[in-house]
Amino acid sequence: MEQFGLLNDENSEKYRPWFTGISKFVRNMWPLADQEAIELGTHFFIFANVFDDLIDTNEPEIGMKQINRAINIVRFGKLEDEPTPLERDLIYFFENLEVRFGNQNPVLNQFRNVFIDYFNGLMPWQNIKKLNGDMSMNLYYNMRNLNIGVTPNFGIGVLFTMKRLNSNILLDPLWKCLKEQAGRICALYNDVFSYEKELKENDVRMNSFHFMKTQNNWTDQECLEFVEKELDDCFEQYFIHENLIIQKFIPTLQIKEDQEEFYQIVDIFHKIVSSVLNMYKQKPKYKSTDSIFVELRI
Repeated sequence: MEQFGLLNDENSEKYRPWFTGISKFVRNMWPLADQEAIELGTHFFIFANVFDDLIDTNEPEIGMKQINRAINIVRFGKLEDEPTPLERDLIYFFENLEVRFGNQNPVLNQFRNVFIDYFNGLMPWQNIKKLNGDMSMNLYYNMRNLNIGVTPNFGIGVLFTMKRLNSNILLDPLWKCLKEQAGRICALYNDVFSYEKELKENDVRMNSFHFMKTQNNWTDQECLEFVEKELDDCFEQYFIHENLIIQKFIPTLQIKEDQEEFYQIVDIFHKIVSSVLNMYKQKPKYKSTDSIFVELRI
């Protein structure tokens, strides 16, 4: 990060705590990964957080320009004119992925595509935050599935895991169901844990706990009960589709090592959800002495 000027005296105080937290998050998510994979995973999450902050803190026109330039880097594998430190960091990240996995590795190409989808989801999310009127959970889930980042997170996890299986296995639409339900689960947890912080910062428009509470005139307890039911439904749908994909593919895998690798890929979603939940519970900025949530009181 420092070699491209991404981390400097002006932003060091803001970014260094992020970097420390991300490093712990990555090790929690991939406890069996080798050191190179840990470094690549940490690099990915640091870039995503800094880029998301860049879009959050700039005007839409600037944000859209930055998104398009980042997409071109991923798509074409080269920098545009007058690259920023963050753009140099992005291409350095993908060059390191290519060194490890090969330029035309099909799983790497899938990761490129989902990373582009993630970029494309950032600006609509920012734009809808500025609109007036009621929100719905259906619209929220549709917007949040791209924005929450579970899909690229799963993609890089597969890169670190898949060594034996044919990558065509990932084309099955059942994987999309798992990504969607895991994304909803992470989004709901995020909204509960960040609700009070975002309320104080007046940045609560897209927080489902907030808009469902205010639109329905619910108490905190009533809204918590709603979120619990949503989570129960998401977990139920997740495990239904997880069982379906296991029943579909395990009988076709005759070698024990192939079956073990398949289960490791499925387990990536479990690691994502548990790591996200642990991260939210440990973040100091979400804690207070009088939080309505017992888990967040200090």
